[in-house]
Amino acid sequence: MAEPRTAVTSQTQIRSITYAATPCHGFCPVYTVTIGADGAGVFTGIRNTAMIGERRFTATPAQAAEFFKRLQPYLPTGELLLSGPDNCKTYATDLPSTDVKWTGANGSGHLLYDHGCDREEHRALAGALRAAPQALPIAELIGQR
Repeated sequence: MAEPRTAVTSQTQIRSITYAATPCHGFCPVYTVTIGADGAGVFTGIRNTAMIGERRFTATPAQAAEFFKRLQPYLPTGELLLSGPDNCKTYATDLPSTDVKWTGANGSGHLLYDHGCDREEHRALAGALRAAPQALPIAELIGQR
């Protein structure tokens, strides 16, 4: 994916990120994770996760930094919606979306990516979004091994 013109630069200090995995028409884990740069986090399992409901966790500063680093190249300043047939050249239904909101020292942003939107064009973005939670100590909460 080409970076949006308003992408967050590496110099931007991200303070917190809320990452939400949305439903699909299948057995996708549905959850939200909010984490601060200090590693304090909240996982909320909604459906198809090992833990349902809210669980607090603590990531190391290195884990939080790695999570932020995996997402940062794709995070816009402002809003970037890559979802639905009106915003995509090609669109496959039934796939989940990833909804990411961030706040930082110099602003905030919102990225919504539907994994069925222009799949070839956004392959790097989709991969980064899927891999980012692996940096955090939440695999047991999601139900991944």
